[in-house]
Amino acid sequence: MIPDWEASICQELGPEWRHAGVRALRQTDSTNLRLKEAARAGEISAPYVLAADCQTAGRGRLGRSFLSPPGTGLYMSILFAPPLDADSGSITILAAVAVCRAIEEMTDLKPKIKWVNDLFVNGKKVCGILAERIGEGVIVGIGVNVKMPVGGFPPEAGAAGALEREMDRGKLAGRIARHFLDGTKNLSDPAILNAYRARMALMGREIRYTQNGQEKNALVLGVADDGGLMVETEEGPRTLRTGEVTLGSEGLAGRI
Repeated sequence: MIPDWEASICQELGPEWRHAGVRALRQTDSTNLRLKEAARAGEISAPYVLAADCQTAGRGRLGRSFLSPPGTGLYMSILFAPPLDADSGSITILAAVAVCRAIEEMTDLKPKIKWVNDLFVNGKKVCGILAERIGEGVIVGIGVNVKMPVGGFPPEAGAAGALEREMDRGKLAGRIARHFLDGTKNLSDPAILNAYRARMALMGREIRYTQNGQEKNALVLGVADDGGLMVETEEGPRTLRTGEVTLGSEGLAGRI
């Protein structure tokens, strides 16, 4: 365990969330997997915050691995019980906004959100988010690259970067958790979606997306109320609900 992290998380959560379970580990396979197994075994209940200095089997969207070396990042998961009508889009949007707010409060950085769940700083991805349902609950996994690992990120990490700021990672975890849990009290609060839209990196830009195995171009018009990406295509306007999008030929660097 990491007692200092646990103390920082509890302090940041404050009295309103004093009933939340909190644990910080030196190493785990995956914070999402660890919470999932503990919840299924009845060992924990929502809300619960788990943070780790290192993951040996970190996961991202679409089954991808998430590089999680020790001493450089924050890898955390939050278990909570959402309203029965909550959709995955609103949960991911809230998580992205929570991370942005925490980083903005603790640094001079202004992260941008690449739909739907990646955060970028200076053209580099610094955070990924993965939400998974478990019974009537949801686990939201968040990985933040705080420092560059020795030797940098490997080529397979793509456009990965780091915040490159000195900070208490336990405090960052607690600040993220508090913003997220506060938002779960009203997932339909328009202020959350407005905060997401204000940080969107793709507004008015040309993107490529894949549909039925074919890559197509589109112009981003905005974010729908349900979190879908509204775009203008050669066939007319449409709203993307899932999938991967990339910027045009200029790429991410210098554009986000």
